[in-house]
Amino acid sequence: MTRWISVFLAFCFFAGAGYFLWQTYAADAVAQIQADVPAGSGGEVPEAGDDNFDVLIAFTNKGFEPSTVTIRKGQTVRWVNTSDEDVWPASAVHPTHSLYPQKSPTDCLGSDFDACRGLKPGESWEFTFDHVGEWRYHDHIHAYRTGSVVVTE
Repeated sequence: MTRWISVFLAFCFFAGAGYFLWQTYAADAVAQIQADVPAGSGGEVPEAGDDNFDVLIAFTNKGFEPSTVTIRKGQTVRWVNTSDEDVWPASAVHPTHSLYPQKSPTDCLGSDFDACRGLKPGESWEFTFDHVGEWRYHDHIHAYRTGSVVVTE
């Protein structure tokens, strides 16, 4: 009986420690995004609603954070590079970038939803979504890094 009590107490201890570590990790995630912003880029990640954008997606050393966002038609998303490498946000599907339907003579590959170049650490790029749907995107430089923007009416 004493053995089972010891096992139960050990389980509770490790479960509690795991929960505490998970909560600490989640709280530190936002602080880490701000800490990743290179010097000379303003020092802080701007908050949504600042400037002329509605939602912020940070590209960190771990990828896009958050990787999925939901916005309304006509809202603007800003991607900011807080990593130590270049990132190139572009519409799926790699390498054509042609999933998003809006096209113009100024797009560089398959649609307007394309930064058309790698963003250096500290740089940002914005795009306004005028079509309802789920629009997947990727980092054209490292195509396995993906995300999506869900656009509603």
